[in-house]
Amino acid sequence: MSIETLIEQISGGSYDQDLVKLADAVKARQDKVRKGKSLSDYNIGDRVRFNELTGTRYMVGQYATIVSKKRTKVVVRLETPTGRFVQYLPNGETRSANVTVPLAIIDPA
Repeated sequence: MSIETLIEQISGGSYDQDLVKLADAVKARQDKVRKGKSLSDYNIGDRVRFNELTGTRYMVGQYATIVSKKRTKVVVRLETPTGRFVQYLPNGETRSANVTVPLAIIDPA
């Protein structure tokens, strides 16, 4: 079964009686995958998404690109600069500040 078929079946209500079980299974798998990630799993230029472990709530779901790596963290630039991560340039334009983040709060996009 393809992922598209599974998503279509879930959206169509085929698994309504098991939605809690499905959500629990997905959450458990996400936790396991996240704990297994290391800095070597990410490359400069990779697109990532801030997950629900992000402390800054308005960042959840935001997309970013990895611009560099540090010892245990990555530095990202947001696709849509927001909040305190907006840099205002002298010419009136805005861009994303570089944001250093732990691996636990991002997922591959």
